[in-house]
Amino acid sequence: ELLFDLLTLDDALSQRGRHAPEALSRAIDRLQGALRFFTLADGRLACFQGGETVSAARVAAALALDASATRPSDAAPNGGYQRLQGPTVQVMVDAGPPAGGVYSDQACAQALALEIVCGRDRLITNGGWSRDGGAPQALRLSDAASTLCLGDTSAGTPLSGWLAALLGPRLKGAPSRIEARRQETAEGVWLDLAHDGWARRFGLRHARRLFLDRVNDQLRGEDRLEPVGAGAGRRDKRRYAAFTVRFHLHPDARASLARDNKSVLIKGHSTVGWWLRSDAPEVSIEPSLHYEDGGARRSSQVVLRGQARSDTGGRIRWKLAQAEA
Repeated sequence: ELLFDLLTLDDALSQRGRHAPEALSRAIDRLQGALRFFTLADGRLACFQGGETVSAARVAAALALDASATRPSDAAPNGGYQRLQGPTVQVMVDAGPPAGGVYSDQACAQALALEIVCGRDRLITNGGWSRDGGAPQALRLSDAASTLCLGDTSAGTPLSGWLAALLGPRLKGAPSRIEARRQETAEGVWLDLAHDGWARRFGLRHARRLFLDRVNDQLRGEDRLEPVGAGAGRRDKRRYAAFTVRFHLHPDARASLARDNKSVLIKGHSTVGWWLRSDAPEVSIEPSLHYEDGGARRSSQVVLRGQARSDTGGRIRWKLAQAEA
C-alpha cells in the first residue's frame, strides 16, 4: 500500500514537471526490490508474520512500472527471510525472530515456518493471519504454520485479558535467537536453521535443515529437537514429549494418503502430483484453515508425529518430490 502511495506521488510530481526527491526514488526502489523478493511463482506474496498473500493482480499492478530486470536476491537477512529457488520448486522460509516489544502486536510465534510453490501451484502455506483480515488470534500460534510444534504448546503466545487491553495483543515467550546458515553447492543449496523457543520449558531447541536439490528438483528436510544445556529452568520434567511437523496446504491443494500410511500425494491447480514422504511414525491429514483476501477458506494439513526424549531429542526426515506422470 505504501508503494502505491509513493508511485502516485511520484507520478503527480512528474506531471507537474517537478523532480522527485532522492529519498522518494530510493524508497520506491527499495520497496519494489522487497516486493520482487516476497512475490512467489504463483504471483502472490508469501504470507508470514501478519502479512497477507494479496491478489496476483494487485501485486502485478504494483510492479507494472518496475523497470528492473534484476533477479530477486536469495536472502533478506535484515528482515529474516531466506528464499530457495530450483527449476520448479520454490521455497520461502521465516529465518528470523519475530518482532518484539511494541512491534510484536502483529508478530506470530511461527519460527522456521516455510511456504512451498511447485510450478505455479502454492502447495504448502501458513494460516495467513493479519490484523486487518479478521482472523482469530489462534492463527498466530505455532501450530497454525508449516513448522514444528512441541507438546501441546506454542513457542510464544499473544497477550490476552486486561494486559492485552492495556498493551495490545503483544507476543510473549517467542524465540529470542534464531540461527541461519546458508551454503550453495553445485547440486543445490543447504539451509541450516535453529531457534530457542522451546528451550526454557523443554530444554530442547528446534533445528531445521533444508536441501533444495536443483539437479533432481526436489526438497529434502530434517526437523530435529536437540537438548540444550542441562535443562536448567525447565518446568516440564517429562522424559518424553510428543511433537509434530505440520505442512498446511493451500485451499486449492488436495492431499491423499497412500496405502503405506506414510506417503502423501499433493496436487494443486495444475493437477501435477507431488509426493511428501517421511520417516515419521505416524502421518495423518487433518482439517485446517487459511485466511486469504480477508476471508476464511477451509483447507487441510499434513501432520507428521514423533516423540522426543529430553536427553537425546528426536527427529523426522521428509522429502517432497514430483510424482511420475
